[in-house]
Amino acid sequence: MKKLIFIFITVFLFANNCNNRLFSLHIGSGGIPLKTVLSDIANQCNLTVVVNDDVARKKLDSDVSLVNINKESLKNFLNDVLATKDCFFDLKGNKIIISYYKSKIFRLDIVSSSRSGSSSLSGSGGGSSSSSSSGGNFSGSSSLSDSYQFDIWGVIADKINTILKNNAEGKADILKPVIDKNSGLIVVRGNKEQLDAVSNYINDLTRRLMRQVYIDVKIYSVTLSKSHQTGINWQQLNATLNGGGKLRGSNLFGKASVFNNASFSMNALLNLLATYGNVNSVSNPQIVTLNNQKAIIQVGSNVYYKNVSQITKDQSGNVFTQYTVASQFVGFSLDIIPRIGDNNEIMLYVYPTISKFATPLSTETNRDLPPDIKTNTLVSMVRLKNNQTLVLGGLITTDKSLQANGVPVLKEIPIIKYLFSYKEQVSDKNEIVFVITPHIINLNKKVSLKNYGFKKLPSLEELFNDK
Repeated sequence: MKKLIFIFITVFLFANNCNNRLFSLHIGSGGIPLKTVLSDIANQCNLTVVVNDDVARKKLDSDVSLVNINKESLKNFLNDVLATKDCFFDLKGNKIIISYYKSKIFRLDIVSSSRSGSSSLSGSGGGSSSSSSSGGNFSGSSSLSDSYQFDIWGVIADKINTILKNNAEGKADILKPVIDKNSGLIVVRGNKEQLDAVSNYINDLTRRLMRQVYIDVKIYSVTLSKSHQTGINWQQLNATLNGGGKLRGSNLFGKASVFNNASFSMNALLNLLATYGNVNSVSNPQIVTLNNQKAIIQVGSNVYYKNVSQITKDQSGNVFTQYTVASQFVGFSLDIIPRIGDNNEIMLYVYPTISKFATPLSTETNRDLPPDIKTNTLVSMVRLKNNQTLVLGGLITTDKSLQANGVPVLKEIPIIKYLFSYKEQVSDKNEIVFVITPHIINLNKKVSLKNYGFKKLPSLEELFNDK
């Protein structure tokens, strides 16, 4: 009886001591079955080996060779040995649970909704009305749009599926990931090679996607003088800026339109523009967007009109037309997609669109037709360094308007004003200039608005001293 108790205590203490022991293994080119190695460890430490799947059993039956493990802890020893066959293990109490497939949970903190839409120059709005008509109908609308649809979770799911297929040994290795968009959790089941590849992808995606870009955009409209109707000669900017890049032609693309902070001066650019006509600042938006996400800037107005949606007849033959209220956007639309590279260079996709009325718009508010518009577009893909400035020009539009002229005072008197006044159609040519400066936001570095070009407003004393 005493002998049995002594043996039990000895084995128990020996098993616990395995967590504090160091293990070595040396296998030559001849090789031995992996299950033999695990059997020896299990016997020494009084452990139970549990195999979860058939693939893991086959792996344990195969030989391992050319292994040299020197003085490793039990967990590291098991990890090194089983890694030779790409097997996972869990050490729970006195059990070694071995499997070839494993489920792993990844967390990705991104917006759960998909994005779809358009930077269109047309659209439709709510509201409806009914009216009686004797006949005839019109239905339709005109539009110009850059449509896009981006479902980031769908892209991630497709990418993970591709990774699992590329790292699969057979059909059994291809299991679709389970994605919980609301919680940002991704559950992937696969072998070691698959999970490692997915883990690398998630880590790289998180690092890239969570980077942000602050984009400073300035839009100017230059009403060209009569002597400069062909547009701005951008080659003059090279002489205006100290060491600036040489610009060729009216349309600016690529390196010829990119300037460093040291070689770019906004005042010099404005002075150049002023020599060609009146310069007006259309808009100066600043926007922050995530890496590789579209930012949309629109400056303009919506013109509303009636759009026929349904025509019905009653028993008496009367025609009833039902309308919906639609809208036509007219103005400036600028789409920007920044993509940050590993070297902090920014690949900037820029798509500005300018729409104008083809004919002067009447002041009538009850419109049955969408207005005719004409558009100018420019598409550019430019590589910039952080904080560099991109200048885009060459979009020339012609604005036509009706100008009332006549004898002062008399042209304002009802009835007789038609004898002393006349309307003249005036055409003005305008060139639109976009000045775009992207800044990469480093969340790990403390920065202020000054780092992004903002200046402190002068005090009253400083203003009076300047005078």
